This record gives sequence, structure tokens and C-alpha cells, in this order.
Amino acid sequence: MTGEKILLADDEPQILEVLTEFLEGQGYVVQGAVDGLQAVAVLEKEEFTLALLDLKLPGRSGLELLSFIKARSPETEVILFTGNAELESAVQALRLGAYDYLLKSDLLLADLQAVINRAMERRRLTQTNRTLLENLSQAQAELAQRRTAELIQIRRIGETLAGPLTGRQIAQGMLNLIWESLSLSVLGLELRGNGEELPREAYRRQPEVTDATLGSFKSWLQEQVKGWPPSWLDADGQEEKIEETPLPSILRAPLQAGEVKGLVAAGREAPFTPEESELFRIFTLQGSAAFKNLMLYEKVRSLAIRDGLTGLYNYRYFWEVLHREVELARRYERHLSLLFLDIDDFKKVNDTLGHRVGDLVLKALGTFLREAVRHADLVCRYGGEEFVVLLSETGYDQALISAERLRDGVSQIMVEVPEEHLQFTISIGVAELKPGMDGDDLVKAADTSLYRAKQRGKNRVC
Repeated sequence: MTGEKILLADDEPQILEVLTEFLEGQGYVVQGAVDGLQAVAVLEKEEFTLALLDLKLPGRSGLELLSFIKARSPETEVILFTGNAELESAVQALRLGAYDYLLKSDLLLADLQAVINRAMERRRLTQTNRTLLENLSQAQAELAQRRTAELIQIRRIGETLAGPLTGRQIAQGMLNLIWESLSLSVLGLELRGNGEELPREAYRRQPEVTDATLGSFKSWLQEQVKGWPPSWLDADGQEEKIEETPLPSILRAPLQAGEVKGLVAAGREAPFTPEESELFRIFTLQGSAAFKNLMLYEKVRSLAIRDGLTGLYNYRYFWEVLHREVELARRYERHLSLLFLDIDDFKKVNDTLGHRVGDLVLKALGTFLREAVRHADLVCRYGGEEFVVLLSETGYDQALISAERLRDGVSQIMVEVPEEHLQFTISIGVAELKPGMDGDDLVKAADTSLYRAKQRGKNRVC
């Protein structure tokens, strides 16, 4: 039982009841509020470890409550519930000191618990740091300065590497921490693995370091990262001495996160102290952990928005993107078209050849569509044998041409099945976003066109 107090403010009684029951089951003491005014009244009487606030509350909004809380109790962590339409306000809330926000439409209790745990941990770390700083003020001035510097470094690690970052941001953040904290001549990072957002290399050097020295350092580090595990790690992962290095003193550490592997190395003329070596190790360990979190996040996100059979985006992700693209098309008066595809006589394939062959057909179509459309277009498996292609900045006439090209290309696909090469066809319905239409209307229009294509004999575009 944690006994930590949480303020829960939401004007939807059912959500308030469910979340209260869940949080109390986790050991928290929960105080509920159905509107902003009631929440203010509660906050004036007592202090809370954490506040969970709906961004839209009657009386006082979530943003107003956030400002009120941070003015009275800066260490109270705040998490906001928001809808898709309120994301700009949620981002503003982060700037005002909120820890994080969660989309109400996608709210999962496991995700909520994970965010709460991280927020509580940050609060505990903040309180621990404050206590340590208070204790250090009683020690000798030199020791106090040293410990304060260490605490600042630890805090900077969290500030730099703990947030939702891209691979490039993680790499740059880690190198910044190392470069600003240690006196170095050169610093380098080499990464290998999948991921468009990952930098392949990054280097820093002092102005007095020559191009020849930097080139030697780069060549050495690139050679080190070629094999895995690195040649200077023994079977137990312990570092072994390297006879030849580009600089007299070298610090190095491996980075590994799934398929991503790399090395960080720092060098200078003077020997490194044990404290510097330990600080370098902490920075690289935290950087490696940040890369692992990024890889895990990308994997989980991919599982949530992609179809497991074809690898295309799924129905849920299609609707999420569709609403956004419709809004952009309206705002900037852009064309937007939709293709609704259906495999002709797919039920006959499943009934006569079996579902395994049906899966091969779906995979083949998914692969073809992914390679046949533009990078800016969105291809999704809508459900069963139905697929959709969202064509951004594409008018009706061009959409018809694209649809006909896809229909013709699919008719030439050969699916290898036992003792034969199976071919199949698709029918496509085409629709363009018109004034007054929303995303639902666009899908209905394309679906209606698809129905006409089926009625007129299949393997055609309408």
C-alpha cells in the first residue's frame, strides 16, 4: 500500500468511478472532483502527490488547475487526460509543468499505471535530491560543491534522456552530457542497425585537435564497431586492455538495444580519474537504456497500429490519420482522395484452396500495395479482404488513374501455391473529399463506388 494521495478530477462519473476503484486498488488514497471549482476547494485544504486532470472541466479548466497547483505546490506531479482535438492544449500544458498527457480515447489502465509510476519516481527523485542538497550544505564547502555537481549531472541525465526522444535526440543528448561534463580532446559515437531516425555517427573535437588525429580516432572507432561483441570485451562483458589506441587515454563503452549496436569512445592525452571513468559509464549506460526504451516503444507502437498478417497499417490507425488528413485538406484547400479495394471472389479462394492460401493472397496484395504507392500515401488493411489507400493532395482524375494502375498491377501478381500459380483481381471504388464532407462521408462514398464496381462485373474501377 503506497498511501500516496492522488487528486482525480473528471466530469464523467463513470470514468471517475472506474479510475478511483483502480487507483485505490493500487494502494493510493484518491480524492475525486467532478469539476474545476470542486478541485480548487480540495486543493486549498490539502496537498497531493499527484493530480489526474481532465483538460476540459466545467468551472475551471485543466490548464487553470495546472497553474493553480504549480503555484501552490510545485512538486505535485500533474497528468492530463485529453482528446485528439485538444493535443495543442496538452502540449501547452507540458510547457506549463505537466508531467505527461494521455489520450482519453486510447486510455488503457496499464498505460495509466506506467505513467503514474514514472511521475511518482520523478517526484521521489526530486525530493531525494532536495534532501541531499540540504544535507550537503552542512558539509565542507569543497565536498558540498563536488556532491552538488554530481547531483546536477544525475538530474541532467534524467532531463536529457528520460523523455520521449528520437534516436538522433538521444545520441546528441548523450554526447552533449559527456562533452560538457568531461575534459576531452575527442568524442565519438558509431551506431549500426535499423531505424531511419538513428544517426550512423557523431563526433566532437576541440579546436586544437588536427584533422589527422580526428581521422585516426574515427578509423579506430569504426574498426572497433565492425565486429560484435567488440574485440576489447571478454566473454563476461569486461573490458580488456587494447595495445594500440589513437590517443594515450581512451574511455569506451558499448551500446546495444535490440538490433541497434554501437560504441561510444572518448579520448585525451591525460589519464582519466576513476570518477571521470564512472561518470562516463553512467552516461553511456543511461544512453543505452534510452535507446532500449525507444526500440521498445517503436515495437509496441508498431504492434498497435499495424496488421499482423500484411504488415500494413490497420483499421484503427487509418481512422486516426483520416480525420487528421481531412482537417488539413479543409484548412489548406487541398485535394484528398480515397481508394477502397476489395479482392474479387476471395471467399471462393478460402473455401476451395483453404485459409492458408487466402493468407498468401492477402500478404501478396499487401506487399504490392506498399511498394506501388507514393511514400506520402497511406495504405491500410481495412478488414478481411478490404484495403484502403488514402491519397493526399490528389484529385479525383488522378485518383482514377492511380486506381487503374493498381488494378492492372494486381491482376499480374502470381501467388505460388502447390501445383499452380494463382492469380487474382481486385475491384476499386474511388472518391474525392468534397465541400461539406467529413471522413465518414469520404469512406461511404468510396465504399459505394466499390459496390458499383462489384455490381458491374468486378476487376474494375468505379
